[in-house]
Amino acid sequence: MSGADGSFESSSLPLPASASESGPQNTPDFRWQALFQRSSDPIFVLNRRRRILFVNQAWEKLTGIGATEARGLACIRRTPIVQDPWDVVIRALCCPPPEVLKGQPGRTRRLVPGTKTAWRWWEFDFLPFRDADGLLCVLAKITAPSEREPVETPPLPEKLAALRNGVKQRYSLDQLAGNSPAMRRVLEQVRLAGESRFPVLIQGERGTGKCWVARTIHFQGSGDRGPFVALDCTRLPGSALAAVLFDHYSLRGQADQGTRYLREPGSLPREAQARLGDLMGASSAASEPRIMAGCDLDPGDEVRAGRLLEELHCVLSTLVIEVPPLRERQADMPTLVDRLLERANTGREHPVTGLTPEAWELVRAYSWPGNLRELYFVLQAACLRTPNDQLDVGHFPAALRLAVRLDETPEVPKEMALPLDQLLEQAERRLILLALRKAQGNRSRAAEILSIWRPRLLRRMEALKIQEW
Repeated sequence: MSGADGSFESSSLPLPASASESGPQNTPDFRWQALFQRSSDPIFVLNRRRRILFVNQAWEKLTGIGATEARGLACIRRTPIVQDPWDVVIRALCCPPPEVLKGQPGRTRRLVPGTKTAWRWWEFDFLPFRDADGLLCVLAKITAPSEREPVETPPLPEKLAALRNGVKQRYSLDQLAGNSPAMRRVLEQVRLAGESRFPVLIQGERGTGKCWVARTIHFQGSGDRGPFVALDCTRLPGSALAAVLFDHYSLRGQADQGTRYLREPGSLPREAQARLGDLMGASSAASEPRIMAGCDLDPGDEVRAGRLLEELHCVLSTLVIEVPPLRERQADMPTLVDRLLERANTGREHPVTGLTPEAWELVRAYSWPGNLRELYFVLQAACLRTPNDQLDVGHFPAALRLAVRLDETPEVPKEMALPLDQLLEQAERRLILLALRKAQGNRSRAAEILSIWRPRLLRRMEALKIQEW
């Protein structure tokens, strides 16, 4: 009945393309394929190498792939190399779970692209058949709901649910709380942004935490069911950005698409900016992803320079959040240091609990031009340098300590100007007057004392306006 690799021999199990070719059930040539062909459920058979041996007409109608094309496809779950062809999707979907390969019946539920915009859940029932040598084949049935039938999202596995809850707690509103007035204003704006799905423009210096604010809005708001996708428009090529933003399953593909965060939207190609502005202005359906943008530079200056289209800027700036730099958040510094130390201590056997008073003076005296990002990396590096539970001044980079000393060094007062010509004239005047005094007004004698000719002495006396002795 079967070959060495678990495949069916054509002599014992013919594989007709339709039910009519298999003959009626009451004939002696009746085969099992005829029974499955008459079934309205999509059915397929895999050999022990997970290659498709047989599909019925219901399977062909559901997938759009003929029996001849499907026969021999390897059903293996792996990332496709080519650009998402449907047959590769089918190979991944029809792959049996591990327990089926071990000889146990199994059921799985998988998400597949819909014919229009929505994605659908298909249920797969796998029934393995074994012989003395092990797995012989796998019989599988697909239960696919219709496009109009409402489909409930299956519950997440416990581990995945725990991971998602951990991420949501990491980007909670408490992580943004601060004592400075600027951060209290940012917190109120984040709450407001989380209650809507309007576009948000987040402004601030590099390293102030604009992407963190965007993630907090996403995970604490109404659009946290979908993914948060951050796109750096300054580094990614325009073709890649266009594929993510405008392909079929991107901005207008499936429900619960989450959030797209664009870093420096002025770096997008102008054609992509115009297209994005048109899409955002035309519709704000809940099934489309929310757009947020972060700008290190002033968006107004970007518009005036011609790098950011005014139409896109108008759509993005529905809600504007200004994130203050770290130098304006001195009141928040103890809270920020504690939270960043907690992140830096991840995986450490002996965590660092705080800073010495001298180290606190250093942290408060530094201007932190790199803002929160620089503070975190400095604290992380300092934690690696200390075996103790407290960070001291010596654990911080030498460049940071030098910068603080230079800032605290009083400015050297400007020295008085020393005009050379004026000083030389004063010295020459005094020497000529001294020589005339010694010569009792005799110019010839004074010229001899000065070791110059008498005509030169007269010229210098006239230039320096020295009156007669």
